[in-house]
Amino acid sequence: MVSNGLRDAGYQYVNVDDCWAVTRDPHTYELVPDPQAFPEGIKAVADYVHSKGLRFGIYTDRGYKTCAGRPASSGWEGVDAATFASWGVDYLKEDSCNADSVNHEVAFADYGRMRDALNATGRPILFSLCGWHDWYSPVGAALGNSWRISGDVNKWPSVYASAMINAELSANAGPGAWNDPDMLVGSSPAAAMYNTQEQSRTQFSLWAAMAAPLLIGSNVIGLTKYDLETYTNAEVIAVNQDALGEQATIIKDNCPERTLEQLQAWRDPARSLDELVAGSGGVPECTQVWAKPLSDGSAALVLINWSGPSTVVECDDACVRAAGVDAGTVSAYDLWEHRDLGVMDTVKVPVGADGASAMVRVSSAAGVARFAQGAVPRGALSAAVR
Repeated sequence: MVSNGLRDAGYQYVNVDDCWAVTRDPHTYELVPDPQAFPEGIKAVADYVHSKGLRFGIYTDRGYKTCAGRPASSGWEGVDAATFASWGVDYLKEDSCNADSVNHEVAFADYGRMRDALNATGRPILFSLCGWHDWYSPVGAALGNSWRISGDVNKWPSVYASAMINAELSANAGPGAWNDPDMLVGSSPAAAMYNTQEQSRTQFSLWAAMAAPLLIGSNVIGLTKYDLETYTNAEVIAVNQDALGEQATIIKDNCPERTLEQLQAWRDPARSLDELVAGSGGVPECTQVWAKPLSDGSAALVLINWSGPSTVVECDDACVRAAGVDAGTVSAYDLWEHRDLGVMDTVKVPVGADGASAMVRVSSAAGVARFAQGAVPRGALSAAVR
């Protein structure tokens, strides 16, 4: 992350996911790291990460064991929080396997115990809830700093489904508390799961506009040149990190109306989002325009062609006004091509086929359409080690 530029682009967390713990110490009851994977212990890893100017994250589960069957934190929240703090942990992801995921109040109470235990340590630790349900969103800010809103994102259909679920939840996100539509899927064919280059860039653009935590789920050591360029685009990252902290919403949409049954099925984390979307006809041939208001009065637009042949996606005067830019004409700037598109009354962009997109910043024609160059503010950006 240091040598490939991710740290300097703003990514600050290195997160270890499941399978790091093997048991509990019979005397202290602390979680014991796998001695083969971590022969010097977790604190040594955290210290090394800190020495590189980065922060360290770790994983647990609110159930009686983790998703991979390792020891979890149910009933041990105080011990585990104190242990994590003593190791120098800066970020905690708490999963929801092997726990009651039907009773909302039980789930909220479980996460509340870990929240309180983390706060009691006195160490600032970003708390990421991984409960996979949209019903965490209305109360998420009272429990942690981010919360998963859907099942796992893998292939393109699940990117679509997670985005559609998150579109309903924008009012619940804001500075310090974020809807989490899951990790970023890269485009490397060497990975277990991957999408096309165009689709992976669209996901990044949309996740940035949705003010989502930018969690790289790929092997950061072996990132392709294309994915590295995608994940380090300073102008797109600045949209994600904008101080206003608003989540993008859909302002123009010709996609089929999503039925209540579809949305309810997609919200079931026990089933594959990819399979569910395929079963409901697949990713539809349609286009959308998403808009994220920015703190200087401009807006970032993501113009998406979800499926089908190349097309032109437009955002006319009514669309631009829906984005919060009250002007008859706008100055437009392409955030991927890094060039001014000129002054126009309708933003009209050619977009490639099957998941391609464009990302354009628009402002009043009397204003400034491009980003000032300089340091990118740092927020919930991380590279996750799975």
